[in-house]
Amino acid sequence: MTPYTKYLPHLGLTAFIIFLAADYFPPSQNSASLDSGKVQNMQEGSHKEGSHKEEGHKEGSNGENLSQEERVRRMAIFHYNEGNKFYKEENYGEAVIRFEKALAHNKKFKEALINISTAYMKTQAFDKALETLQAGQNQYPQEPLFDYNFACYYSLKEDPGAGLLALKQAVEKGFKQFEQIESDIDLSNLRKSDAYKTWKETIPSARAT
Repeated sequence: MTPYTKYLPHLGLTAFIIFLAADYFPPSQNSASLDSGKVQNMQEGSHKEGSHKEEGHKEGSNGENLSQEERVRRMAIFHYNEGNKFYKEENYGEAVIRFEKALAHNKKFKEALINISTAYMKTQAFDKALETLQAGQNQYPQEPLFDYNFACYYSLKEDPGAGLLALKQAVEKGFKQFEQIESDIDLSNLRKSDAYKTWKETIPSARAT
């Protein structure tokens, strides 16, 4: 153990407290709308846990003062990454809390909307999942992961007809992860339907899985 190792927990806690203080006591500046496109590199794969990618939360390289917009943007990313961490640990309730905090900082945070809809379904909060999916799809109509999560939602609600329609829309918009479709537990009810089996045979990539 190095001479500094035993102090790391205390230093980490201190840094975290300072970080939160910066969030709740921001400088007196006008809030600006956030550009969610700045975090598009964190694109999620929804129900496939291994696809959760995280971007480290970094302060300014030279310790410069952050603008209010940048401070809020980073706080959204911080809570988003925390939500992903808890999701991977299957602590879905805590993941929901963290994703909600991310969206409180940036209501147009696409990846957080996608992931919280999944976490809501994991916690059986289907009304909130549906509301989130509708809001996300209205904001990002060409994003296939909202359609994919709609398919999962309807499958869990035992409505395979609506689920298959949503899944077809996801594929038409570019969702091609057929191995995920075949393995996702949330799509179990959908995969049992004859309509799904017939549709799968029409897609060469799907038949190969």
